[in-house]
Amino acid sequence: MIITNCPRCGGEMKVVELRCPECGISISGEFEGCPFCQLDKGEAEFLKAFLGCEGNISRLGQVLKISYPKIKRELDLILKKLDLTPVEEDVLDALEKGKISVDTAVELLKKRRRR
Repeated sequence: MIITNCPRCGGEMKVVELRCPECGISISGEFEGCPFCQLDKGEAEFLKAFLGCEGNISRLGQVLKISYPKIKRELDLILKKLDLTPVEEDVLDALEKGKISVDTAVELLKKRRRR
């Protein structure tokens, strides 16, 4: 697990060095972080199981022996942590803020449902 926040001030930590354990070479710079590295071990294991079940929530419930509502809650928490929201929420949020019209929102939601 990678530390994503500074233990002293709470600021965001940045990856600035990569090192090869075989030959010892180091490369310094500012590297893009992994969004999945911010998940704790339990969340990462849950996501791994979800992918192993190919996204089949019923199968995941059987494998992990947990209920559908608990699975949905865990998925929602992980999505929020990764700053991912369903398209419907984005469309409704844009509509609420007046960024798009009702007609545009309806069209976007219809397109989403056709996929």
